[in-house]
Amino acid sequence: MANQQAHQKISNSLMRDIFFHKLKAGEKLPSERDLSESMDVDRTSLRVALKQLEVMGLLDIRPGDGIYVKDFLKHAGIDFLRTLFSRNEALEDELAADLFVIDEVWEWWIIMFPEMLKLAAQRASARDLKALSDLMDSELRHLDNRDVLIELWLDEQDIIAKAVNNMVLMLIFNSSRPLRRNMLRIYHAGVGRKDMEQFIVNKKSLLMDFLMNADRTMLSDVEQYREILIAQRQVARSRLIQSNHSPGEKTDQV
Repeated sequence: MANQQAHQKISNSLMRDIFFHKLKAGEKLPSERDLSESMDVDRTSLRVALKQLEVMGLLDIRPGDGIYVKDFLKHAGIDFLRTLFSRNEALEDELAADLFVIDEVWEWWIIMFPEMLKLAAQRASARDLKALSDLMDSELRHLDNRDVLIELWLDEQDIIAKAVNNMVLMLIFNSSRPLRRNMLRIYHAGVGRKDMEQFIVNKKSLLMDFLMNADRTMLSDVEQYREILIAQRQVARSRLIQSNHSPGEKTDQV
C-alpha cells in the first residue's frame, strides 16, 4: 500500500470513530507504536494521518504527553464533514445508528436553501433560469436512474448558489457537496417512481414561478418549497428507521 493510501485509510478510520463517538472528546489515544501495530501501518503514514487530523481540529498532539481527541463540534470545520462523506458509498449503516446526523443535515438545508432562493430570485440571469429548466426536464427523462437524478439535483442547487454570488456561500457549498449527495441518496432510496415524478413536476413549477416573477412578491412559493423539504426530511428519516430494523421496501410517499 502506498504511503498516501495508507495515511488516508488511517485518517478516515479515526475520523469515523471520532464522528460516531467511538473515540470521545478528551480521550487519550494509544501511543504511536501501539496505534501503528493495531492498525497495521507504518509509523510514517501514521504520523502524516495524525498531523492531518490535528490540522482539521480533531486531535491535540502534545509532545512528551500524548495524543488527545478534541471536541469536533467546538474545533472542526465543514471540511471535516466534506472529507468524512466524500466517498461515493453512503455511510448508511452508521447513519442509521445515529439518526440525529441526517436530521440535523436536513434541518440545516430546510433553513438555508429557501433563503438562498429568495436571493437568487433577485440575481439570477435568464441563462441561469434556462439552465435550471433544462436540468429539471432532464430529471424527468432519467426517472429510472437515481444516481443521475442526484447529480442533476446537485447541479441545480449549485446554479442557485452561483446566482446568489456570495463567496463564503460558494465555499461552503463546494465543501458540502459530498454531504448533500449522501443526504439525497438516502432520500431517493425511500421514494417510489410515481412520487418522484410528481415531486420534480411540482419543484419545477414552484421554482420557475418564483424565480421568473418580475416583482419578486411570490414568497408563498418559497414557503411551499420549504414544506416540500420538510416532507423529504420525513421520508429520509423513515428510510433510515427502516434500514435500522428491517430491509423494508421503497415507500410511495413524498
